[in-house]
Amino acid sequence: MINFLKSGKVRLIIVLICIAIIIYESIGLYKDNKEYDIAETEYEELIEDVVAVAPVEEIPEGATYPPIHINYGQLRAINADFTAWLYFPYFEINYPVVHETKIDEYLKTTFDGTKNSSGCLFTDVLSSPDFSGMHDIIFGHNMRNGSMFGKLKKLSQSEDRTLLKDSPYIYVYTEKAVYQYEIFAYYVTTVGSDAYSVVTTDDEYSDFLAYIKSNSIYEIPEDLDLSAHPSILTLSTCSGKSGSGKRFVIHAAKIMSWEH
Repeated sequence: MINFLKSGKVRLIIVLICIAIIIYESIGLYKDNKEYDIAETEYEELIEDVVAVAPVEEIPEGATYPPIHINYGQLRAINADFTAWLYFPYFEINYPVVHETKIDEYLKTTFDGTKNSSGCLFTDVLSSPDFSGMHDIIFGHNMRNGSMFGKLKKLSQSEDRTLLKDSPYIYVYTEKAVYQYEIFAYYVTTVGSDAYSVVTTDDEYSDFLAYIKSNSIYEIPEDLDLSAHPSILTLSTCSGKSGSGKRFVIHAAKIMSWEH
């Protein structure tokens, strides 16, 4: 009888612990979803305010980039760290980018300064704010609701390596120029790997490119010439379970630029 009572109490304790865990995780999930909704609304409203179809006279002759007009002055007034606007047509990724002044300051801060786990797209302190470096990196969260860089998981999870065949381009709009990048590689890596290399010389570029080629699961387009060492843009986001240290990166080469 005593053993039965003890075993009954143990089962009850286990059940109560399980219920407590479920409640705790449910509350956390609710808070996360609420934050995601707040952040998504913020960025949707921001897009409505600062992004429009560019007038014909604003487009340089012969330019082939999407005709987007960005209100740079308004964006700088909201956040002095604003550095560019990122547009990735295939995934409809359309966000402002800030240049961090200290490490990870935008991991849990949105563009308007709100504390929120959705954060903001940002370039790291070692990247060039004007995207003139040999290797610049934009970081963004892998959001469950598909916002920020959440849609990039479609590439890492798909066995179809032709998804980007018809739309392999990323556009970066700065106040002085618009840059077109062509994607040539992507793969899963880890925090601190050579995918995040600081590149300032031709030798470092060659080593970096060799590393990319040895890890990429995407075939480099035959008509893309990398011999002149065009600037490389890397998009980076988390991959897999939180805390795993895994990252998914996309590398793209700057192939065109148009000055305003």
